[in-house]
Amino acid sequence: MAYPREVNLAKKLLVEKGAEEVEVINVSSITPFADYYVIATCPSERALGGFSDALDEEYAKAGFEVKSITGTPESQWVIVDEGDVIIHLFTEYKRREIDLAAVVAHSESKATR
Repeated sequence: MAYPREVNLAKKLLVEKGAEEVEVINVSSITPFADYYVIATCPSERALGGFSDALDEEYAKAGFEVKSITGTPESQWVIVDEGDVIIHLFTEYKRREIDLAAVVAHSESKATR
């Protein structure tokens, strides 16, 4: 599937930095404020901060603006909001606990009813 440049940039950077289970979900049909979620598992809490900083830097170099970075490594969930693309960085434990992909799938099924 062909994704917008800002999605590909996030996905490539996360994979190169060692994130696992990098998943792209089109959420344009269920939310008015974003087109895509990129969800990734980080190997540690410390990596959450490094990955969010790297995304901020790479987006700036590519001419995109990160609107906000929310969460802390200690919370085990950091959100990088680029606008059309929202990147959710989790530790493995928090990703399993939140299961954002399942929440999105459930929302999509309700939206098509």
